[in-house]
Amino acid sequence: MWNSFVGLLTSLINMFYGLTQSMGIPNYGLAIIFFTVVLRVLMFPLNLSQAKSTRAMSLLQPQIKRLQQQYKNDSQILNREMQALYKKYKVSPLSGCLPLVIQMPVLFALFSALRGFEYVGDGTSFLWLKSMVEPDSTIFMPIIVGFSSFLQSKMSIDAQPQGNDQQKTMNTVMLYGMPIMMAFMTRNFAAGLAIYWSTFNILGFLMQIAINASVNRSQADLKEAIEAEEKKSIEDANKEEERRRRQKSEEAKKAAERKRAAAQKKNAQNNRGRRSKEYENKGKELDFDEYS
Repeated sequence: MWNSFVGLLTSLINMFYGLTQSMGIPNYGLAIIFFTVVLRVLMFPLNLSQAKSTRAMSLLQPQIKRLQQQYKNDSQILNREMQALYKKYKVSPLSGCLPLVIQMPVLFALFSALRGFEYVGDGTSFLWLKSMVEPDSTIFMPIIVGFSSFLQSKMSIDAQPQGNDQQKTMNTVMLYGMPIMMAFMTRNFAAGLAIYWSTFNILGFLMQIAINASVNRSQADLKEAIEAEEKKSIEDANKEEERRRRQKSEEAKKAAERKRAAAQKKNAQNNRGRRSKEYENKGKELDFDEYS
């Protein structure tokens, strides 16, 4: 099945080579570029969906953290509240991973197809490249591949929400380490594969600009709704705190009144006891006078 998929991609490249022949400029380099453009255009909706999902999840992080803290001892309620939150804002966590799952097999298959591609006929040279099969004898393609990888990585990382220190370190390694590694690997790549990779990166950089603009526009309403919900939650929390403070104050007043009433009652009882004792003593004195 995998070989059939790789063979399908090989046939598509040959089809685009046939297109360049019909244009009167038979060239495998142009065929690879045309194929990469079509591939990138087809992947654009998936990349856009992934970017929107990632941005939405980042906007929801404060609410997610509050739910995790609130229901940290009850995973069942936490899962229910999380699903309700996703449903409320129409966000699916899996939609951010699905495009990557779909893209990776295509990219690996295309890599395999170009690595073993048989260039037959005219047009096996392109610009300064003498052959699509042999690596570039100059340093231009490694530099182009490395720089284009850096541009795409930079744009993609800048579009992502800021993570923790571990995530920042990983992003830094990816930003600088991956382009350097790709530049060195290109020295041994067939020129056709280097053309594909550099074209893929440059188109990715340009499309990321369009994706960022689209995501910023589409997520403005979601951000506004989340901020309004945050503001309402804060106001409700303040109102609840004020209600509890007033309730506590009223309970303290009632307790003070009960304490004061109890003290008054006790004083009244003590006064009645003293008067009864005075009457009793006075009665005894009268009886003694009469007896005398």
